[in-house]
Amino acid sequence: MQHFGLLGEKLPHSLSPQIHSRLFALSGVQDADYQLIEIPRDAFDDRIDKLLQQYDGLNATIPYKRMILPHLRQISPAASRYGAVNTIDCRTLAGHNTDVVGFLQSIAALGSDLKGDILLLGAGGAGRMMALEAADSCNSLTVAVRDPASDNARALADDLAATGARWQMVSFDEIDGQFSLLLNATPVGMYPHSEGCPVSEQVISRCGAVFDCIYNPRQTLLLRRARAMGIQALGGMHMLVLQAAAAQHIWLGTDFDPAALAAITAEMEDGLHG
Repeated sequence: MQHFGLLGEKLPHSLSPQIHSRLFALSGVQDADYQLIEIPRDAFDDRIDKLLQQYDGLNATIPYKRMILPHLRQISPAASRYGAVNTIDCRTLAGHNTDVVGFLQSIAALGSDLKGDILLLGAGGAGRMMALEAADSCNSLTVAVRDPASDNARALADDLAATGARWQMVSFDEIDGQFSLLLNATPVGMYPHSEGCPVSEQVISRCGAVFDCIYNPRQTLLLRRARAMGIQALGGMHMLVLQAAAAQHIWLGTDFDPAALAAITAEMEDGLHG
């Protein structure tokens, strides 16, 4: 039996076991399981090396995407760039970042790209990855944060300053202008606080497309408002499924048909709120 799992501090609502089970079934893998592994933050360093020996492959989520780094022998270029690992091949102790794969393929599925004027909400782990990807090809990047003096915001500002991209960092009430794409990397609107929306309808109306990395509920208030205005919008479930498929490619060499992944996305969304 091959053992895989998700490392996290609190994982009560994770859909990863269901997604990976469906992926195992799609590829005909019958000798694999996928478990949720909750570890208190203060016990992580004491337990992680043993877990890396017990499992064939692991995923990591907050707060362990960065804490895992010193325990690995190899780091992929993408994981090194973002300073975050979400997929580990335990056989080689190699760390990878498949979030970026899911993100870029989601933007393509939305029918959009990162070449125009991008508005990014949030500067945390997902926001940092999205910002650096956008900086590679955008015309301009505006990053909106609650507190521009926060550690995350200042660290991202340092990263962006080294890219040569045209960018600015503003507070949410300073957002101004027209944007080809809005990216939400904040938790505002996530279940069970689904009544929240990170920006006003006025800001949404000035965006050509919207991607919300939140996957629960299936339709955040941000997505509902955008769609009501006729704006193309996509939630985060597609990204979640795609990054899981990319992880299984690393672990097992499996490739998946895009239509089958879209079916899993729809299946997972059917079980969500909203």
